Amino acid sequence: MEIPINSKVMNKASTSRKTPLEDAKLSTSDQDPSDPHVLANKGREGGQEKSMPIVNPRKPRLKDGLSIYENVGKLGELERYLNIIYKPFYCLALTTSKFHLMKLHLALKSTAFDPNKHAALYVYRYSPIRSIKIYPHGNIYCQAFSKSSARIGLTHILRELMFLGYAPHLRRLKTNAVNATFSVPFNLSLMQFHLENPVVTRYDTSKFPFLVYKMMETTVQIAIFPTGYVIVLFATSMEITKLAIAHTLPILYRFKDPNQAECKLSLTSGDIDYKLLWENHFQKNGDRTTDW
Repeated sequence: MEIPINSKVMNKASTSRKTPLEDAKLSTSDQDPSDPHVLANKGREGGQEKSMPIVNPRKPRLKDGLSIYENVGKLGELERYLNIIYKPFYCLALTTSKFHLMKLHLALKSTAFDPNKHAALYVYRYSPIRSIKIYPHGNIYCQAFSKSSARIGLTHILRELMFLGYAPHLRRLKTNAVNATFSVPFNLSLMQFHLENPVVTRYDTSKFPFLVYKMMETTVQIAIFPTGYVIVLFATSMEITKLAIAHTLPILYRFKDPNQAECKLSLTSGDIDYKLLWENHFQKNGDRTTDW
């Protein structure tokens, strides 16, 4: 059984939460009036509210998780509770050139260079917005808000360097594979997930301790661990990343496994936390050179 992407989610993904300010507004606009945190913030009848107490994010209810599938705008309410960490989109070019950073600092526009603090020249470009670091040994790092913007930014800076007389020959190009990570507060029955969705999932416990779910109609793949830890891979923009999280949450709620013992979920390797271990694994195996 394949899990289709709800058309409502696709439509909302392109219009929801365009800026951090709008994110903040949306994260508080749909609060439940019966929530104790909301009631605690209301002043006495006839009085004035003088301050807003700082409260911990409330524990999401089952209907909150399920409602994400219908309204991606509500994802902001759960981001802190789920410890969602978004990763920047970047391209890292390893070239054969050697750069004189002070000369580049004087020749290029919108740069920052302080050799006493950083070993790289910072270059800032707009439309699309991207941040670029140029290292003296030839590496060039470009970070942006989407995969395409990072690639465009790297292409443009290479042209600028060629105009200044450099001939940067690419030895390797690396792009990020990991787009976001988060954790749900319960264990998961991955075998049941796989049995119900064999076409869009891969699960082989003899090789890896996680299930890989392929999100239909996108390039996104999602690695899901039995502990509830989730890694979002190969998204092309922040909107797609958030869409993938919103699409996945209700599915995870359906496959809760509260009876699984914690001792069976040990995924560490020595002193290295399994989250960092597997994130590095996906990044190493996800480096892309063919897209260039």
